[in-house]
Amino acid sequence: MSISEYAIQHWLFDEAQGRYDIDLAESGVQFQLLGDLEIQPEWELDYSLDRGRPQLRRAIADMYGGAAVSADHVAVTHGAQEALYLLYRTLLRAGDHVVTTSPGWQQAWEVPRHIGCDVTVLPWPPGTRFDIQALERALGTHTRMIILNSPGNPSGCVLGPDDFTAVMEVAAERGIWVVNDEEYLLDFGESVVHRHPRAISVSGLSKVFGMPALRLGWVCAAADVVEGVVNYKRYTTVSNSLVWERTAELVLLRRAEHVDRYRRLVEPGLRTLREFAHRHSDTVRLVPPQGTPFAWVNTLAASSSRDIAERLLEHHRTLVMPAEVFGAEKALRVSFARPAEVLEEGLERLGKVLADID
Repeated sequence: MSISEYAIQHWLFDEAQGRYDIDLAESGVQFQLLGDLEIQPEWELDYSLDRGRPQLRRAIADMYGGAAVSADHVAVTHGAQEALYLLYRTLLRAGDHVVTTSPGWQQAWEVPRHIGCDVTVLPWPPGTRFDIQALERALGTHTRMIILNSPGNPSGCVLGPDDFTAVMEVAAERGIWVVNDEEYLLDFGESVVHRHPRAISVSGLSKVFGMPALRLGWVCAAADVVEGVVNYKRYTTVSNSLVWERTAELVLLRRAEHVDRYRRLVEPGLRTLREFAHRHSDTVRLVPPQGTPFAWVNTLAASSSRDIAERLLEHHRTLVMPAEVFGAEKALRVSFARPAEVLEEGLERLGKVLADID
């Protein structure tokens, strides 16, 4: 059985590729350069271990803190997306029920469906509180997994402490796995893995660190889950790059510096985007982001957000993400953690499109 076309990647790699010079679509902070890394010429070009180097797994475990998290609870993957895919293939079987949210990452519903799961996609409109009652109504006797993303992509929304507590209580009562994509989490002491024995954290170096080219992600879970993920990885990518794993170890030693860089780009960028939204309040409404380098911007024009994004690409060589690729409509995901001159020029071009639409 074929799987549905990946709308997000089709937009980025098929429709938009080569047609833009300003990128306000990337979901991470402005990328870094090879010269920013500490790569040593004497490093071996050998295979790494299927679960990742012990030194790197310990460094990741240390971020989560607490005696309950060790290197045995970590597997290194080819980006966070592989971590999620491996988890779905490891833990889900045909006939299981899965609950996730929209707008969101298409992988969260398409891969479980491809496995043969029954999937409930709960609406979580950006700017609204997570509906715990809707979640409780959706759960059934075959529910095996709840898939979350907080802080959320593309919404920029988070589950509050009370909402997280409620989700975990429901999951614990029913023995349900809770997977949270935590790419934008800055303090892993707040991770879901500390809230529920069947909670699983996925993250990586792509978004906050601005290093997507390293394809360095991980899963943090119970040791038996990690073993299942590792066994499945042996059938896919085998191992990650030994060079990039050693690089990642050095990056994590300087984690505080990279988080500071992230904040230095996010804070002024968000101010610029807020000013833009205020100037164009007749055509857009900004949903204030909560801990992400992008924001959900509702569009008020009769034209679809897909049409707006296509016009911006075609006439102004600027890329944003239309809501349609996330299973929603009438909104754009706009990245703002960019150098000031890039962001300002990109938003000026978007403003021209907004001024011309119906």
